Amino acid sequence: MPKTSFTFPEIIDSFKQAVAVVDADGCIVSVNRNWVQNSIDAGIPETFEWIGVSFMQIYYALSEADGRPPDELDSVLNGTLPYYRQEIQSSMQHANKWYLLEASAIYDDGRHTVKGMTVSFTDITKSKMIEHDLLEALTQIRTLRGLLPICAVCKRIRDEQDIWNSVESFLEKHTHAEFTHDICPDCIRRLYPKYSSILDGSSCS
Repeated sequence: MPKTSFTFPEIIDSFKQAVAVVDADGCIVSVNRNWVQNSIDAGIPETFEWIGVSFMQIYYALSEADGRPPDELDSVLNGTLPYYRQEIQSSMQHANKWYLLEASAIYDDGRHTVKGMTVSFTDITKSKMIEHDLLEALTQIRTLRGLLPICAVCKRIRDEQDIWNSVESFLEKHTHAEFTHDICPDCIRRLYPKYSSILDGSSCS
């Protein structure tokens, strides 16, 4: 069977991540299909030409906007770090998205000199949303596992703001539970004794 060969563009176009190849000067020499699509989603015109653009200038601007030190990717390009990763938040046109930025150094054949690096962005928005929901759930669990001040007479519960709440309102505030009201059999027997026979369910023999 003949060997199947692949071109470099075909390989990086197969990645689900948005991928760019950057040279030693920090300029983009190649991008994949998902890089272009993500750019369009962010509002950049489809006709924009990425080849030759300084990725490092873009990264410095993003880092400054997010308050991050901008020199991590310099460490990849100068050979100090072979690999770098960072979660970053991006404000899109209509929504906030989270991405995992990964950068890997590209070495020459002797692995002594860095020729450039690959940069990829993976959309991790769904994972971050799940993480946020889990943290909220853990906070609620911790609240309900602690000691709750409850009135010995009316059974209301005191919350973190020293406000006394009914059991229903406290649980609705600290969990996703919703309440519907009913009367248990013991209370029916006590309040409405003439209906006790119905509850006792005298069966037919």
